[in-house]
Amino acid sequence: MRLNRMIIRASDEGEGGNRVEKMTAARPIQSLSSRGAATGTLRVNLIWDQLPMIPTPRPTGGLKLSSRRLEPPPISHGRLVDLDLGCLYEFTAGQRGVVQALGHRRGDFERPPYIRLDQDDRSGSAIGENLFINLDHADELNRVLIFVFAYQGAFDGANAKVTLHPAIGNPLEIKLENPIAHAKSCAVAMLLRHGSELVVQREVQFTTGFQSELDRMYGWGMRWQDGQPKGLG
Repeated sequence: MRLNRMIIRASDEGEGGNRVEKMTAARPIQSLSSRGAATGTLRVNLIWDQLPMIPTPRPTGGLKLSSRRLEPPPISHGRLVDLDLGCLYEFTAGQRGVVQALGHRRGDFERPPYIRLDQDDRSGSAIGENLFINLDHADELNRVLIFVFAYQGAFDGANAKVTLHPAIGNPLEIKLENPIAHAKSCAVAMLLRHGSELVVQREVQFTTGFQSELDRMYGWGMRWQDGQPKGLG
């Protein structure tokens, strides 16, 4: 994807401490280099609501008088939601691959691809799922596309968000909002070089396809085949 928007540096905001910075469509790019966070560990966290709360429509019909006070519409649970965090990576030397729970491709932090997925969280817990990216080897990485796909359920109502925790500076939050109908995958953010700077670019591009469709959208050029369902472990 072409970088065609202004890079926003930490100094532009004048912020300190650990206050979460929200990356939006209006402010989609953050420089890790400018905040001194282009090395060390970049932790990428995904959390969501496993049981989205969906208002139940009131029954329609004629107007009836009641002595009971008006109450808000009842809330019911939607379908169970299991979202999975992963990434596509590409090295400067040309090697490409994927890190994800499916296929037990959880990567390695100390060796290529220098990216490790910690677990497959199916409960929508407060811990969620985490990718750990070893930025001490950032010079070897050409680009990394962080994505989320819906293994079960849907994005709508799941209140999913991805937060990037650099080694230095404020966390960067990206909400997976306004999904298209029947969305199965979302390209969340791209980590890449822009000149001499290492930057994070917000994407939030939904598709009704899975990883192979994200590959096609971003020109990764890998070959894909249907994966096996996730096991019990």
